Amino acid sequence: MQNHSEIAEFLWKIADLVKDDYDAKDYEDVILPFTLLRRLDCVLLPTRQAVREAAEKYKGQPDNLRDMLLKKAAGQSFYNTSEYSLVELLKRPNDLGPNFSAYLSGFSANVKDILYNFSGGEEKGLNPIYETLLRKRLLFKVTQAFSEAPLDPETVDNHAMGTIFEYLIRKFKEASNEAAGQFYTPRDIIRLMVKLMFEPDRDKLAREKLLGIYDPACGTGGMLTIAKEYLLAAINPDLDISVFGQEINEKTYAIAKADMLMKGEDPENIKRENTLSHDLLPGRQFNYMLSNPPFGKDWKNIRDEIEAEHKLGDAGRYAPGLPDVGDGAMLFLLHKMSKMAPQGSKIAIIFNGSPLFNGDAGSGPSNIRKHILENDWLDAIVAMPNDLFYNTGIATYIWLINNNKPAARRGKVQLINATGEEFRTMLRRNLGKKRVEISEDQASTILGIYDAFEESKFCKLFDTSDFGYTKVTVERPLRLRYDLMPEQRDALRLDAAILKLKNDKGAQLDAALDKLTAKAPWLDDDSFFATLTTALPFKLTQGHIKSLRSALAVRDENAKPVRDADGNQLPDSELRDCENVPLKEDIDAYFSREVLPHFPDAWIDRSKDKIGYEISFTKYFYEYTPLRSTAEVGAELLTLDEETENLLREIVKG
Repeated sequence: MQNHSEIAEFLWKIADLVKDDYDAKDYEDVILPFTLLRRLDCVLLPTRQAVREAAEKYKGQPDNLRDMLLKKAAGQSFYNTSEYSLVELLKRPNDLGPNFSAYLSGFSANVKDILYNFSGGEEKGLNPIYETLLRKRLLFKVTQAFSEAPLDPETVDNHAMGTIFEYLIRKFKEASNEAAGQFYTPRDIIRLMVKLMFEPDRDKLAREKLLGIYDPACGTGGMLTIAKEYLLAAINPDLDISVFGQEINEKTYAIAKADMLMKGEDPENIKRENTLSHDLLPGRQFNYMLSNPPFGKDWKNIRDEIEAEHKLGDAGRYAPGLPDVGDGAMLFLLHKMSKMAPQGSKIAIIFNGSPLFNGDAGSGPSNIRKHILENDWLDAIVAMPNDLFYNTGIATYIWLINNNKPAARRGKVQLINATGEEFRTMLRRNLGKKRVEISEDQASTILGIYDAFEESKFCKLFDTSDFGYTKVTVERPLRLRYDLMPEQRDALRLDAAILKLKNDKGAQLDAALDKLTAKAPWLDDDSFFATLTTALPFKLTQGHIKSLRSALAVRDENAKPVRDADGNQLPDSELRDCENVPLKEDIDAYFSREVLPHFPDAWIDRSKDKIGYEISFTKYFYEYTPLRSTAEVGAELLTLDEETENLLREIVKG
């Protein structure tokens, strides 16, 4: 059984042993940790005795020193000090339960960390790994089946072991369909992202020696794995690539870390924590970063931490702005941009449609887009086909960020519309909501469109400023009419306390208004208050005037504009409007052309100007479809009517 695919199938079929006691979605809870245990047993076999002797010898040493010495004795970055392996456990079946516990407890801390998290978190300990199987009388059968798996390094090297483990992860995630979507990105999407990131840098990467790749929402580690495999297989087999990731979910973190351990990677490069609130790789910069953060997931539970870091300004990760608390996807992009190296870094990130346009000018999302575009970091956006993911069929986009664009791309943004049937292949069997995939040829076609950097049916090129606009506030004058109707006067008397007119001043005001009533309606606010002031033995304050307008005036487009004490027209808040003027347009010219012909009395309050950015992807690729003629629609309706009558006749006859 030397064929790696056969070994993978052998491990996959062990799930048949537990199918009557576990739901299909939970098979991985058994198969993946046991695959890890069997691989570790096989790797540690030659040094088992040396490790046990070293464990006894260094029993009194400090933990850190002892850990280092035991790893040296094992010749690996992990070890097991117990007398057991899966094979040895089978020799004492009556004591399998307690011996299995001792076996797990003998592993080094990094392996225990993986096993803890396979169980759903450290607080649950190691026990769930085997106790459920023991209770269901399955522990012996499962242990025996895995003890026969040929996972020794002579048969399966680290790369092949990683391939086998990745195969199992993929099989389980695809089998669980929608439940997988939060933590597992289909491989066809990752391959497209990887091509778009690496292929334009092929010549540079062929000369590189060291490289770092990072995924802050790494899930099971699939993006990191595929990215590294592509670089080594397709571009530069001599690259020394380090992969780093962080993941919030315990089990998927365990899977990712186990995968790295079995591939000979440094498992300590995979961290478990909420990346947005606790960056466990602070200060690190990376050459390439890619991720598929969750869509529409709120950040309410970490709001205090996020807002506190935003207040730090450039000393934190979130200085440009904060997205709506209901969707934290853009926070992942800000986080990754904080890790870009000055000499150049590239980012690929998957978003739904919201980050393209949500938020008005001056809002957090708009300010984030503004920050990216005004720094000229947005390289391209690729719209992908719908129905690509296991748990959603919505529109999705790959954003490509580059803080060191090639000269030909500087100041430009490329939009690629890869939503059509030319870019998707129907699956023979749906996987949850995933109905289509992007084939290798189709991914190469998209890459070709990107590389060509030319306008076409599927590609549009824009200046970065094309997405910007100034939101200007258009004001129109407040125009008031004073009828001085009895009911208005009565309301004013009742509200006399608001005017703060004591003693005889209220009566004096009432008498003055009596004189003005004869000349009502008043269509000139200035004239009304000038006459009223003349008729009063005391001076009206601005507070009085405001209260009188509120009580006595009604809006009238035929009245003269109301002015303040300095002679400036007061705006009517009910008529206030806003216009989004493209950055490339002169605001005064736009105003003269678009507003003044309709509202000659309007003006712009430039003190309220706000700069906004949005990317109307659908608008740029909109294709008008002519409506069908009336005759064509009528003919279709007549045909349907005739078919309905025929069907009714058949029903009646039947």
